[in-house]
Amino acid sequence: MKPDLLIVDDDESVRESFRLALQEDYELTFGEDIKSTLALLKTQVFDLILLDIMLPDGSGLDLLRQIKRRDETNEVIMVTALQSVDTALEALKWGAYDYITKPFKIEELYEIIKRVLNKRALERENQFLREEVYRPQAVSLIGNSKPLQEMLKKIEYASKTDMPILIKGEIGTGRQEIAREIHRLSGRQKKPFVTVHCGFLSKDRFESELFGLERQEVKGKTFPKIGKLEFANEGTLLLEQADRLPEEIQEKLLRVFHERKMTRMDQPITIPLDLRVIASMNMEGEFRNKEHTLLPEFLQFLSGFPLVASPLRDRPEDIPELIEYFLKKVNQKAKLKVKSLSKEAIQFLTAYVWPGNLQELENSIEMMVLFASRDTLTLEDIPLDILVKQIDLAKTKEEAKLSLKRVRNQFERHYIRKVLERTRGNQTRTAATLGLHRNTLIWKLKELDMEEDYKKIVKKRRERGLGFRNI
Repeated sequence: MKPDLLIVDDDESVRESFRLALQEDYELTFGEDIKSTLALLKTQVFDLILLDIMLPDGSGLDLLRQIKRRDETNEVIMVTALQSVDTALEALKWGAYDYITKPFKIEELYEIIKRVLNKRALERENQFLREEVYRPQAVSLIGNSKPLQEMLKKIEYASKTDMPILIKGEIGTGRQEIAREIHRLSGRQKKPFVTVHCGFLSKDRFESELFGLERQEVKGKTFPKIGKLEFANEGTLLLEQADRLPEEIQEKLLRVFHERKMTRMDQPITIPLDLRVIASMNMEGEFRNKEHTLLPEFLQFLSGFPLVASPLRDRPEDIPELIEYFLKKVNQKAKLKVKSLSKEAIQFLTAYVWPGNLQELENSIEMMVLFASRDTLTLEDIPLDILVKQIDLAKTKEEAKLSLKRVRNQFERHYIRKVLERTRGNQTRTAATLGLHRNTLIWKLKELDMEEDYKKIVKKRRERGLGFRNI
């Protein structure tokens, strides 16, 4: 897509010189005076403006001030005769990027234009991609299971095309990570990746968020508000939960994607668009809620290259590797040193169906690490809610009995630990609160493998300078 240049000069021979020099590499639009230029700026956005200082209906400096007041991000190069270089220097104070003198050399002209466009591209990349400076590994793509390997092949194929993509999957299966990986492998990888979270926008904000505003006031100054579509230009746009888009916005987007151009909400400014469109929706999205559906024609457009993110229950072979990843992540985040999970704990977590997919697994590992009393996590460290769900999901009576025992033990461990903390490790008071004999409490601590927990509470009390009568 060629950059759009606006050349403003009243001399036809000069305009022809620019046309011959630049038409091969740039889209050119010409203005002859201030009036015609302002009219053009109301209907089109340009990557660069070359502006003559002497115009028939006023000074190029006056036009420069109007251009900058309208949008400070507009880049302007002043074109001047040798005798008006001082005026060109004045223009630099008003925000012009540089100036070039007539008659110009083609090599010099190309060099200055390239410099300005590179600066503009770098600023846009910095604006859109600051969050990309550090981005953790794509968790949904960790593992070696057959479903994952098939997905990686499809991602590779998808990255080689510019077809619209619709990614379906349950919540927590990593749909956004899949979209980002497609962008990373594509020819647009150095351009913006912009996500629109359609489920979080109020109905009245959709249009301004997507299409932007020509004029918005911030601290007494008026600026354009750039919409997400314009942010993503030349890159990738992800419509997360696309089925939550209002129907009128779906219709408008479909027209924009087909025509490859858009206008901001409050002005008929035509902005050319070159986008890769990716959309995602919940696997059950088409049937979940009649208020959240995709129009048939919009669904057909998005489904050029359909993908389905596999739920975690379909790729159990990947769970041990994912557990190891989350364990390292939580240790680093919380500055803890839990080394591993027991073989039995890994087997249990691998057999569990994970209705919340990757997010549920990560949350569970984090809870286990934060409440760990030893270096190796066991079945007794598995969160209570996971154990309760496993009872519901058990296929045999034996599995249900085993899960029930674990739930009981886990509840007892949690409850006894809380009472010990409240009594600051006083066994007599703890036993009385629990309705147990002190010897029974000691036996329980051993049976539930809570002796390390008790020692930690004792150590904490000693560090505070408190004594014990009954340890």
